[in-house]
Amino acid sequence: MVIRLKDTVIESVDDTETRRLRTIKMASKADGATITLELPEALSGTMSVGEIVNVVIDSKEITTGESSKLYVEGTIFKKSDNGDFEIIGSIGGLRLVFTLEKATPTQIKTFDSEKFYMAIK
Repeated sequence: MVIRLKDTVIESVDDTETRRLRTIKMASKADGATITLELPEALSGTMSVGEIVNVVIDSKEITTGESSKLYVEGTIFKKSDNGDFEIIGSIGGLRLVFTLEKATPTQIKTFDSEKFYMAIK
C-alpha cells in the first residue's frame, strides 16, 4: 500500500518559534497532496524552496529509504476523511500533517496501522 507523490514542490521552508526548528511545506498538485512537517535545521538544511522531490509513504519499511534526503518513521495520531483525507502524526516528536484530495481506498489503507514510513528523494 504505497503512496508515491512525484514532482512534489517544496513551497516554503520557514523558521518556527522554537529555536533551530523549521516548518517545511510541500505540495503535489498532480496528486492533490500537501505535506507540512516540522524538522530540525540539520535535517531541513538539504531542502530548499522551489526544489522538486519525490515522496514515498508506506506502511512498511521502504527499502530505498537509506539513499533518500530524508527517511523517517512516523506515528499516526488522527485520521479524518471529511472530503479530503487528512493524517496528523508525529515524526520523532515533531508534527506532520498530510492531506490528500480524493484518496483511494488503497491509499487510505496505507495508514491503517499506527506506524508509517516516509522517504523524500
